[in-house]
Amino acid sequence: MLITGRTVPLLATAVSAMAILSACASDNPAAGNQATSGFDVASNGFSFANYGDDVAVTNLDPAAMRAMFGDQVCARVAGDTCTLQPTAAEWMKQQNDDMAGGHCFGLAGLSWAMFDGAITPQRYGAATASELKLEGNRALQTDIAAVFVTQSTSPTTEAKLALPPSQAIAALEQAWRKGEGYALAIFNLKDGEPVDGHAVTPTAVKPLDDGRTGIVLYDNNFPGEPQVMVVDLQAETWTYTTSADPGEDPQQYTGGTDNPFELWPVAPMLGPQNCPFCEGGQGSEATGVAGETRSVSGGSDFTTVNVNQRANAAGVTFTVTDDAGQPIPGVQPVSPLSGPEGAPSAARVPKDVPFVVRIDGSRLTQAADTDLTIIGPGYSYGIDTFTVGVGEVETVRFDPSTNRVSYTTTGESAPDIGLTLDGDVSYGLIFGGLALPGGGTVTVTLDESTRTVSATAGAVGQPAVDFDIERIDSAGEDAFASEPIELAPDEALVVEYGAWVPGGPVPAGIATAGSTTITERLEVVAQTSATP
Repeated sequence: MLITGRTVPLLATAVSAMAILSACASDNPAAGNQATSGFDVASNGFSFANYGDDVAVTNLDPAAMRAMFGDQVCARVAGDTCTLQPTAAEWMKQQNDDMAGGHCFGLAGLSWAMFDGAITPQRYGAATASELKLEGNRALQTDIAAVFVTQSTSPTTEAKLALPPSQAIAALEQAWRKGEGYALAIFNLKDGEPVDGHAVTPTAVKPLDDGRTGIVLYDNNFPGEPQVMVVDLQAETWTYTTSADPGEDPQQYTGGTDNPFELWPVAPMLGPQNCPFCEGGQGSEATGVAGETRSVSGGSDFTTVNVNQRANAAGVTFTVTDDAGQPIPGVQPVSPLSGPEGAPSAARVPKDVPFVVRIDGSRLTQAADTDLTIIGPGYSYGIDTFTVGVGEVETVRFDPSTNRVSYTTTGESAPDIGLTLDGDVSYGLIFGGLALPGGGTVTVTLDESTRTVSATAGAVGQPAVDFDIERIDSAGEDAFASEPIELAPDEALVVEYGAWVPGGPVPAGIATAGSTTITERLEVVAQTSATP
């Protein structure tokens, strides 16, 4: 039930939509009319409730990724098996984490798709959506997840409309007459930011006894029971009680022109999607959920920063600024739709702009294990399993021009820092053992010109660093894991990933911190090695 890709709606979007929808004005339910889509909540909705990570399911998998984005997400293809590019695997992991709070967007969209015949329930094993079982139904699970993630991919995001209630109702009625449908996304506002998002399926509009208007909903938090959202068309306001997270108590949602409805057409969710984390210029054929083959593209104008859902739910917040602590023009906060209560858990930063992420534990009641992911076209950086203490502030600086990420803590932390790099030969590296018992800074730098990666830990004492490396090409996959390597505070470990010959040791050495020039060669001992 989590919709990412939410930004503060622009009223200009609603104004431009008004011209398109003005022909529906005569169907205004304020005049006593009733409109219905024909969707029956009891039979066309799912019988199981919205779920998060409390239910054992398969979310996105490589096959679903390939269907959505085509072969551009595959580092290699052997028969029907796609081995994902390392960045694609990182994006999939992040998206699956976003579903920890729920799957509402996927449930809202896929239930309508089955109702209007774009997808048949029989492909999942039953005659109607309400007869489907979630448990053990991998095809249904992965398709719900695939629809869910289109909230952050094109062309689905471009089709979204942000509308005040009267225009939203007119748009629904017009769509229903044509046999089309929308998912409806709602939020609360907190400090001007949309939070606590949830997605439902509108099914009908009816007049209420008090002169207001009701939108009848299939709310996937309440399977089999039609819900009603109350709209005041004169005041252009709406109210509804539900929960963003199915595990939380219901809360009241309110909105109006300052917090309008979001209408997401279902049809784009079912088709192929352009790949935001793939390198620009790469395209391929994809089928999407509904099996419609179309050419898709890769690339994005943004770098995405994301904090894992569990940390966000616990109270970890973050801001993105420049080095001076000032806002960066064009940064877009991204709030989970039906995620945990709190601040936005992601942000989009204009591509090629350096930035600082300030990770704040002031709202915590106890320390929280946190993951921070930075994903751009064809690459990613991750700071994993670091601990944010109560009241502590951690800092991550990333500069895409130098491919350098630095993590600074004042607390007790031992992060793993990883990166991925896609290409004809793709790599994934993870540096671990970077204990910072008294605080300090860890820096990882990728130098594509020398095909090296360096790691340094400016900490008290003598840190011991280990690394894992994965190499994937069309012939196969290789992996290597090192034993711990001791570093002095002014030293860097340099890994020559481009010179690695699979099956042998990874060339590495010691350099002065801040340099990639090796002054001392190392005999790196493998902890494990594998050549699948």
